[in-house]
Amino acid sequence: MAKRRLRTGPTAALPAKPSQADLLRLVRLADPEAREDGADIVALDVRVHVPVEAEPELVGGELEQVWACRVVAEGPLPFDYFDRYLAEGIAFRLGGLAVCRGEVTDPADSDRGGPAVILPERPTADELRTVLSALDDSPKADVGDEANSVTDTAPEDPTATDATTTETDAAADTAVDTETEAETGADAEAEAVAEVAEVADISGVAGEDDKQDDFLYTVGDIRVLVVPEKGRPPAVQELLPFATELTAIELRGDDPEKVGALALRLADALNGLIVDRWRFRIDAVEDLLPPG
Repeated sequence: MAKRRLRTGPTAALPAKPSQADLLRLVRLADPEAREDGADIVALDVRVHVPVEAEPELVGGELEQVWACRVVAEGPLPFDYFDRYLAEGIAFRLGGLAVCRGEVTDPADSDRGGPAVILPERPTADELRTVLSALDDSPKADVGDEANSVTDTAPEDPTATDATTTETDAAADTAVDTETEAETGADAEAEAVAEVAEVADISGVAGEDDKQDDFLYTVGDIRVLVVPEKGRPPAVQELLPFATELTAIELRGDDPEKVGALALRLADALNGLIVDRWRFRIDAVEDLLPPG
């Protein structure tokens, strides 16, 4: 395969050549119906080419040996950038790097994305507050206002996703600080929410949660954002017979083990499925950690 095509990507640059069986197992985390097609693997209309040996210069010498696995969309995607996410998810799980449009990234370095619990229907603010309060040793949580909402989990550019999430987190922190300063002058509705929160060990910002498109919680140092899931990730196809639109509870935090543990508990309580930031299926906390 031409070097130019590998640099254009999306390409997973791997330190060792995986077997076809191992590669198929990983791709099936993103699409359970992925299949072998000769030496390649096909997930919906995306072809994962057999890995070929490449020069270390493909990744700027970051790897001593490189096996390049190019991912090519051959038809409509189930959601934006599914092909790029496939390459990045494969690279993450095999200790490699991702190459796209000449840019080399290490998926294991990113701390701006996180897993999501995908649900067939959207819980109300009260329902989610009840679930969080019912979890053992549940830490205090806050509900953000509409100004802190994010409306999409699959924007036009994955880079924009990270920037938007960072800005949202900053806005949420500012909103919580402002709320604390104005606590004395809170209106009657805010006081009522605070009283309920004290019983449930979850505090909330006064607001019209039922009228919001999105709302934000903080659970300890983990941010919990409820948003519509754009597109139809193949990893959660089993939910679709029961839903016309999916909802994602996105989790953000610095400790992937703590975030993963909360995701598992939420998925169990709400009958959801967990995917990572690349929309690969997650069944254990260890699946969120880079290979040791």
